[in-house]
Amino acid sequence: MSAEMSRFIEVLGSYEHLLHAETQAIASKNIDLVEEILIKKDECMEDMLNCKKQLKTDPREISSIDVLIEKVIELQQRNFSTFSLLVKDQKVKRSGKPKEEASQKLKMMRLTYSSSDQSRISSLWD
Repeated sequence: MSAEMSRFIEVLGSYEHLLHAETQAIASKNIDLVEEILIKKDECMEDMLNCKKQLKTDPREISSIDVLIEKVIELQQRNFSTFSLLVKDQKVKRSGKPKEEASQKLKMMRLTYSSSDQSRISSLWD
């Protein structure tokens, strides 16, 4: 294996580690850390693209490297989806609408199971 290919694999591995760190940062909802990791990922991606330019063969032609590339792509897609959900959740929390909806649902449940009021569920046995 050439030195260029070894360097490419090393940088690809670093990118994978950054993706795992990003996964943890997203899970812990640490937005500042996510931003730091995104900057590092951009730098690592630039390094990886520079390494790829120096390669004489396509790294995807080597099955072990192709598997690693696929794993990195899958991790990236998963993190993107998870982060998108986190952003959506944060927007919803700021708007306050789900709290109102949840409060309304909670109120309906209380009425449903309340023994003092004629509830919707009691009509099932009448």
